Amino acid sequence: MAAPTLNLSSPGVINGNTGDYDKDNALFLKIFSGEVLTAFKRSCIFDALCQSRTIQSGRSAQFPVTGRFTAKYATPGEMLVGQGDMAQNEVVIRIDDYLVADASLYSLQEAKSAFDIRAIYSTELGQALARTHDQRLARTLAIGARTSTSDLTADLPSGLSPDDPYRTGTVVDINKATPTADDLVASVFAAAEALDMKDVSKDNRVLVCTPESFYTLIQSSRAVNYDFNQQGTNGAYSNGQIAKLAGFSIYSSNDIAQGNVTAQSGEQGYVSNGSVVKSTVNMTNTKMLAFQKGAVGVVKLRDLSMGMTGNDYDVMYNATLMTAKFALGVGCLRPECCVEVTNSQ
Repeated sequence: MAAPTLNLSSPGVINGNTGDYDKDNALFLKIFSGEVLTAFKRSCIFDALCQSRTIQSGRSAQFPVTGRFTAKYATPGEMLVGQGDMAQNEVVIRIDDYLVADASLYSLQEAKSAFDIRAIYSTELGQALARTHDQRLARTLAIGARTSTSDLTADLPSGLSPDDPYRTGTVVDINKATPTADDLVASVFAAAEALDMKDVSKDNRVLVCTPESFYTLIQSSRAVNYDFNQQGTNGAYSNGQIAKLAGFSIYSSNDIAQGNVTAQSGEQGYVSNGSVVKSTVNMTNTKMLAFQKGAVGVVKLRDLSMGMTGNDYDVMYNATLMTAKFALGVGCLRPECCVEVTNSQ
C-alpha cells in the first residue's frame, strides 16, 4: 500500500492563494516587518519624547511662531485701538533623503545556518535606524539649547520685556574636573529653574543622561535617599533606578556622547530665523539633555517601512536583500524648552 499524500499547511499563504514565490511567502514578510518595528521602538528613546507630525505630501512643514501681547487696566473713556503687530516668525522642517538600513543575505550561507539568521538581521536593521534617528534628535536638542539669538525680536509690544523668554536655549556648565553626584543633582535643578523662568510647561519634562551621569545621579544623597523621598517611590540603589528629579522623568541613552559630529549629506535640516540649521555639533562635553516635549518636532513623510526581495533577485544574485527605511525631517521648534548640561573641564 502506497503511503498517503500529506496535506501540508502553508503558513506563508494568504487564504490559500498560492502559485508563485511571492504568494507562497506573502505572510513571511509580515514577520520581518514586525521584527524591525519592534527593534526600532525598543531602541529609540528620544523619538517618543518629541512631538511628531505626519504629512501626506510635500517637501517641508511649516510651524508658525508667535510672541505675546500685554494686558492693561482700561481707563474710563479711553478708546481701545489694539496693540499692533505681534512678534511672529516660523520654523520650517524640511524632509531629508531616505534613511536606509539594508543587508544582503547569501542564500547558501543562510541554508547552512543553524538558527534563524533573518530574524537577527531584521532586528539589527531596526536598531541601526533607531540609533541614527535618536542621535539626530539628541544633536537637535543640543543645538536648541545653544540657540542664543531669538527669532522673536521685532514688534515686541511696549512693556513686554523682561517677561518675554526670547525663545533662547540654556546651557548649564557643571565646570568641575571631578563632579560629584550632588553636583549633577544641582545642575538638574538649575535646568528646571531655567525652564520655569521661560514659562515652559511642567508637563512632559524629560531628562536624558549618559549612562555615566545616570548612575552617578542614583548615588546622590538627595535623589534616592529615604530622607528626601518616600521610600520606594523614586527608585532604589538595589535596582539602579531613579524615576523623577526636579520634575523630570529620567532616562539613560548612549546616543548623547557622540563627540564632534558633522551632519550627513542627505540631511536637509530645518529653517529657523531665515537660516538653514543642520545637526553639526560638538557634543564631547554633553552629559545630560533636559527638555519639554514641545522642544523638537519630527515631520514624517514616509514612515518606517520594510522590504524584502523575491524570487527574481534570488535567481540573479543567490541572495535576499532586506531593507528598512523612512523619510522624515527633524527641527527645533522651541529653543526655550531645551537645556544642555555640560562639563567644560
